[in-house]
Amino acid sequence: MRTILFDFDGTVADTLPMIFNSFRSTFQHFLQRHYTDQEIVAMFGPPEMGILENMIASEQLADAVTHFYDFYAAEHQRVSNPPEMIRLLDRLQQAGISMGIVTGKGRRSADISLKEWGLAPYFDVVIAGDEVTNPKPDPEGILLAMEQLGATPEQTIYVGDSNADIIAGKAAGLVTVGVTWLPVTQKTGGFQPEPDYEFTDTDAFAEWVLGRQK
Repeated sequence: MRTILFDFDGTVADTLPMIFNSFRSTFQHFLQRHYTDQEIVAMFGPPEMGILENMIASEQLADAVTHFYDFYAAEHQRVSNPPEMIRLLDRLQQAGISMGIVTGKGRRSADISLKEWGLAPYFDVVIAGDEVTNPKPDPEGILLAMEQLGATPEQTIYVGDSNADIIAGKAAGLVTVGVTWLPVTQKTGGFQPEPDYEFTDTDAFAEWVLGRQK
């Protein structure tokens, strides 16, 4: 393979706890209600702005958006991405593999995480959830990333931690890889549908990828 497209949250970045905390803080402040991780995951689909628009009254929305992004940015100073993720990305980049991100998160929060954790140099393309008409499980973002990279389905895989990732990857005609190697993912139980491959360890995934290069 020549190209690997990744989901972001819960796949190459351990950002889900920070997203949960940022939404929880925002909802507590503006709605005076505590939301669990599971309740927040159930809101996923639209990017962060869409979720906030669905939950917060219009007259409070601007303040809620500021609260959310300020909290999210600050969380990156408190938490670091697991070192094995950087090791994985280093190995793949050194092997000459082109990498991209197709994420449901909005461009603003994606840029915060890519910058704060030094991940931007690894990726040749980033497609955010607010840059497509149809978010995952629709394959639009994956197809757009492949077009920008000049990648073919035969030489590309899609890697993610959610059912929507696997559905989108399959719809784009790609080999799909389901991963549960970070402490917090969107999965509770097995993948439906099943991915073509599944990994719980970044080193094993790297060896598999590099083995297919030979």
